[in-house]
Order: sequence, then C-alpha cells, then structure tokens
Amino acid sequence: MQLIPSLDLMQGRLVRLRHGDPSQATFYDLDPEAWIASLVEAGARRIHLVDLDGAFGRPRQGRFTEFPARFPQVRFQVGGGLRDRMAIEEVLALGFDAVVGTLAVEQPSALRGLPGSHLIAALDLKGDRIVTRGWQASSECASTDVFEALLSLGFHRALVTDVSRDGTLEGPGLEAAAWVAREGFQVQASGGVKALADLKPLALLPGVVGAISGKALMEGFIPLDDPRTRAALEGVS
Repeated sequence: MQLIPSLDLMQGRLVRLRHGDPSQATFYDLDPEAWIASLVEAGARRIHLVDLDGAFGRPRQGRFTEFPARFPQVRFQVGGGLRDRMAIEEVLALGFDAVVGTLAVEQPSALRGLPGSHLIAALDLKGDRIVTRGWQASSECASTDVFEALLSLGFHRALVTDVSRDGTLEGPGLEAAAWVAREGFQVQASGGVKALADLKPLALLPGVVGAISGKALMEGFIPLDDPRTRAALEGVS
C-alpha cells in the first residue's frame, strides 16, 4: 500500500478544509511547488491534487497544470470541478496520470470508452450516501447502484473519503474503505490519517491500495525524514 500526499489548492495557496467546509479553511505558508519538491525528495511517487476553486464552481486556477511537466518522476492525479468529459480529456492531455471525479458518480455513461486506468471515481461518503459538488449535494442514487454502474463500465479504481473524518486527524475511515473495497474496487482511502501507525490497519484491508494524507504531512505528524515515511511514499511494504 502506498502513502499518497494530498495538496488542496485554493486561490493558488495550500489549504485544508475541515469536513470539506470552505468556512473552516486553514491556509498554509508553504509554496505549493516547493512543497512538492520536498515530497519528491522524501520519496513520493504519486501525488493527489485538488483544485478547490474548481470544486466550488469558481474560475479554475491554472498553476497546478504545470506540475506534471515540472516533476516528471511523479504520477499526479487531480480532481476538483471536472464535471464533463471534455474537461477530463483536457486534463489527461496535460500529462496527469489520472483524473479523480464525481462525474463517474453523476453520469457514469458519459465516460464510456475512456480508459479505466486513468479514471478514479471520487466516492465521498457521508454515512452510506455519496455526496458531490464540494460535498454540498447528495447523490439521488443508492451507493450500491453507483458501484454497480461503475464496475460495469470497467472503472475499478475509487478514492473513498469518509467526509466526517476529513481534515480531523481522528484516524482513517476503515469501515467506509472496507465497504467499497468489498464491492470490487481498488481503493485509495482518504480522511483522518494522522500518523504512520494509521496506515497499518488500512494495509490489512483487502483491496485498499493507498492512503491519502494532506494535513498530517504538512503539519509534521508524519515526518518526511523518517525512513518509514519514505518506504510508505514509495509503496514498499
């Protein structure tokens, strides 16, 4: 299992939201590009980017689009406001390894024919319901129906966020990650990771292949100079 650093960008700055609420934002005095360079030096092989401006319907920021060319040794996956097929195709053409999005939840058939290896369904869960559009809207479909539609189209990768734990450092949502993995997805688990010790119970869950962490890395709860962190970032078991 791999530790995947997360960078949430708003107005060109690094930020973390609590429970996905923009009114509970913490901005960090870290230059995004310098922080990526530090993560790469520490061993990061995959990085998750979130364009929060795009997620909340504001004009899309452009700085993140330069990162794949600037750091070719990293596989970047990106999400936030990618709500139609054209937007997804444009981002993939920029060199991003994968797109993370809720279009796969809202209109899975619109993605028919796109390579499943480059698409990661954003399954953001409040209880047993999937939420979208910056976590402000609840899906009208039952979660199990969404899972079935995605799998039938060949989309087997999912980023699962337990919204109740996002930005809290209260520990990962093991139940949510395990539930989606049992349905047949390769899961990246997001929300609540505070320490390296939190990775062990996730790694024991069949089908969970990654853990997303933003706040814990930026605030030093997971130290970059720890050899165990390098092993986790490199995906070495």
